[in-house]
Amino acid sequence: MHRDNPLFYEHDLDATLRGHVSAVASKVDSIPQDQFMNARPEEIVDHLVSEMTIDPLVIYEDRAEMEQTETKIDVAACRDRNPFGDPGPIYVAGVAISVTIPFSGDSSLWTFRPNQWQTVFPHGRVSPAREKGVGSLRIDMAQPSDEPAELFKSRLDSELKSIRFYVDAQRRQIDQFNAGLRGSIRPAVDARRARIQKHEGLKDVLGIPLKRREGAPSVEPIKLARKLVRPLPPPPRSGYQPEPGISDEDYRHILSVIRHEGRTFETTPKTYAVHDEEELRDILLAHLNGHYEGEASGETFRRSGKTDIRIEDSNRAAFVAECKIWKGSKELSNGIDQLLGYLTWRDCKSALIVFNKHNAKFSALVESVPALFQSHVKFRGAISPGNSGEWEVSMASREDDGRTVRVHVFVFNLYVG
Repeated sequence: MHRDNPLFYEHDLDATLRGHVSAVASKVDSIPQDQFMNARPEEIVDHLVSEMTIDPLVIYEDRAEMEQTETKIDVAACRDRNPFGDPGPIYVAGVAISVTIPFSGDSSLWTFRPNQWQTVFPHGRVSPAREKGVGSLRIDMAQPSDEPAELFKSRLDSELKSIRFYVDAQRRQIDQFNAGLRGSIRPAVDARRARIQKHEGLKDVLGIPLKRREGAPSVEPIKLARKLVRPLPPPPRSGYQPEPGISDEDYRHILSVIRHEGRTFETTPKTYAVHDEEELRDILLAHLNGHYEGEASGETFRRSGKTDIRIEDSNRAAFVAECKIWKGSKELSNGIDQLLGYLTWRDCKSALIVFNKHNAKFSALVESVPALFQSHVKFRGAISPGNSGEWEVSMASREDDGRTVRVHVFVFNLYVG
């Protein structure tokens, strides 16, 4: 049996979980202030709980598969087969098997040692979870052909018994950590909200209004130039073309600007409800370019088509936002198709921005959005709710069903009546 690739050995699970708990306050403080204050405490807690919850490992032994091959085995270290101590190698005919077992959960947990552990660690090769969150564990074994086949079963049973022990020990620790998350996060949220409210009251205590730059949105107290971040490509291969993208941090910031402007639209709907899709797009575009500085053109975000906003490189999109007026589920489904047709790069990030101008029953409209995505032929994953009227949706690219893309959905209410 191969004894390389030890499992549950490299890292200390207890120390890592304690580190996660210690990081709660910094995660709460990292949320932009306007976004933080605009959300209810329960929404922030739910968001961070979902973000920090750890999925324990689950192995599916009933779906295991086996491959068998002929091989050569060096028996120089076996006294029974090499009584005179020949340094070898001495090869004999052998049989090798590989047992592959699917698993779900956080792939990195295979490297973490729980509080309860044994002096012997199991071994295996892990292929991380990919599409649909399923990975695989491969256990390799080999023995000379003349040894009884029953030895394979006893060795495999022993290895699986050890793996079950560690998985169960991990799960007990992780379940305790997950159960305590909400109780750790809520006090940090309340403490930050109290600090902000106290500081916001300074203008009343001093009788002096806070200075704000006229016309600047509150999400940008200081103008910063942001650039497209190009990830390092893998080692060059023949015909390989690197693809640019925007960082997750910039993506979150872009979404926060859209969120802020959409909320502004909602506070004065009469001002904005008179505009069509293209005009609303241009208003958002102007605000986004107020936050980001382009390279040659001076504009990072560009118009493309009638209603979409893009960040482009070499005439291909690294970010796409599509603006739509709600005209019914069929029209929005067509808008989803249109948006997915743009997402041709591996790391293209997107947003679908829906404005309600004509539907008086806005709450019913909002409730219908998740089901609309779930019924779409390209829907690939669970819908993650964000702030009120927002969802993060996993969809398949129109070009490639194997490529999952993120679509952040906003629905803003501009109905006047």
